[in-house]
Amino acid sequence: MTTDTFRIGAREQLETFGEILGAPVYQAGDGNRLAEVLDLLSSRRLVLIDTAGRLHVDEPLMVEIAALAAAVEPREILYVADAMTGQDAVKSAQEFGRVLALTGVLLTKLDGDTRGGAALSIKSVTGVPIKFVGTGEKTDGIEVFHPDRLSSRILGMGDMLTMIEKAEAVMDQEETARMEKKLRAASFDLDDFL
Repeated sequence: MTTDTFRIGAREQLETFGEILGAPVYQAGDGNRLAEVLDLLSSRRLVLIDTAGRLHVDEPLMVEIAALAAAVEPREILYVADAMTGQDAVKSAQEFGRVLALTGVLLTKLDGDTRGGAALSIKSVTGVPIKFVGTGEKTDGIEVFHPDRLSSRILGMGDMLTMIEKAEAVMDQEETARMEKKLRAASFDLDDFL
């Protein structure tokens, strides 16, 4: 369910994802979003609630999200952090952690130039684990978080294991073994990457 009536295209974006995943998407109207969420919860086993994106300094939106969390009593509250925001994400995460009982973090945009250094600080100030990372705009762009892989990335060593896993998904065993051997021997080149 989306309760985001502020961002242009938010509803359409979630409808598109819902169609791709074969999951129903419910849109809260411009009226009492909390009542609509509670009504939906009574008829479904699992509900994902996408709230309006907000800045931690936007007090009315922070009050709204706190009221929603108090009324719904969700099992999981994930803070979605943009990895490109850098250290400013730390201030935001800290404030969200103060207002909400966060259970985890989803760190997005790790498919770009960012190495994800803010992840360590966000983990430190929120005290909750990073559970997922976003590596793209498609439905397969959310992955389970592996701390050791992010450490390698932060240190500039790259994330070879994830690359190998993705290659295994599209190549046969023999080809995968050949590519892994080239990676380990540091003879992997741009032609292999392509």
